[in-house]
Amino acid sequence: MLLNKSLIALFLVTVCSFAGALSSLAQSPAVDRAVMDQTIREALRTTKRDARSQTSAAPASQEEINLLDREFGLQSISGLVRQEPPQFLLALEATGFFTSNAALSPGPESSDWVGRTGLRGAWFPQLTDNINLLAMASYSLWRYEDMKQLDFDDFGSQIGLQYHLGRGQLPGGISRFNIWAQYRYQRLTSPWNWGNRLYENHFVETGLRKGWLLSPDISVWLGGNAAVSVEGAPSAFRRHEFSTQAGAAWQVTPKLAFTTLYRFAWFDHVNVSQNDLNHLVFLGLGYQVTNNLTAQIYVSGIFNHSDVNAFDYKALNSGMGLVISQIW
Repeated sequence: MLLNKSLIALFLVTVCSFAGALSSLAQSPAVDRAVMDQTIREALRTTKRDARSQTSAAPASQEEINLLDREFGLQSISGLVRQEPPQFLLALEATGFFTSNAALSPGPESSDWVGRTGLRGAWFPQLTDNINLLAMASYSLWRYEDMKQLDFDDFGSQIGLQYHLGRGQLPGGISRFNIWAQYRYQRLTSPWNWGNRLYENHFVETGLRKGWLLSPDISVWLGGNAAVSVEGAPSAFRRHEFSTQAGAAWQVTPKLAFTTLYRFAWFDHVNVSQNDLNHLVFLGLGYQVTNNLTAQIYVSGIFNHSDVNAFDYKALNSGMGLVISQIW
C-alpha cells in the first residue's frame, strides 16, 4: 500500500539546464517512489506464524496472537498468551536498493543506489471481534548516493477502521477477507526541511482484499483500493489513485516466507490532462530472525505508461531491508 509511498520523473534530455526548475522536477520521482513503497508495505505480509502458539491457544486467545495484520502481519509470541490484545507498535525500518532508473525518467536512464530509513508508530485497538481502529504515522528519509538532488523526506499518517473475517488465518498472516476505510495524508519535503513542501495530498480511501488457501503453506489474494484526493498541492501533482492487486504468500518454514505481488494502478490527475497506467511487480523473501527483527531481500519492477510522453518510464530495483519492531 504503502505511505502511499508513495514517484514519476519529468527529467528531459536537458535535465539540469535550468537550475531554478530542479526542485519541481524532483517532486515527481519522490511521489511515485513513496507510492510504490507504501503499496509494497501494505500489500505484503511476510512475518512469522508460530503454529505451536496458535494451535494451543483457545479461540478467544487467537485474536491476541493476530497482531497488526494489515501492515506487519503476524508476529511470533512463542507461546505467550496475553490477557489483553496488544494495541501499539513501534518499528524502525532500513532499506537499501539499487535502481536502474533513479529519476524515473523516459531516458536517458541513470542508475543509482538509494537508501530509506524510517520510524513508524501505530495504535490499533480492537473494537469488536472483527473490527479494529488503525491510527498510524511514519517518517522516512530517502537518500540517493549520486543524484542527491532527488533526496526527500516522506511523512505519512492515516486513521480508519478495518473489518476482518478469518483474521490472519492464511499463510503469511493474511486474513480470509478484510475491508477498510480511512483518511490518509502524505507530505514530501526537502531533506530535513518540513517547511519546504514538495508535495502533499489528503486522501479519502477505501479498499478490500480476499484471500484463499491453496495448501497448508500457500495462500493467494486479490484486492482493490480507491484513494480519492480531496485536497493537495502543487495542483499539477494532485491525483486520485485507483489500483488492483494480486499476490501469493508461501510460508516456506515457520521463519521464512516468500511473497509475490502484482499491482495495476490508474493515476488520474485532477487539475491537468494526464492519466498514468502503472504496473508494479515484486518478489520478496522475508526471514524472521527474532520475534522483533525481520530481514528481507527483494527484486521489483515498475512500469509507467502515461498519455504525456515525458512521464513514461520503467525501473528495475533490487535490494534488502531490516525491520526492528516492538508490539505491546
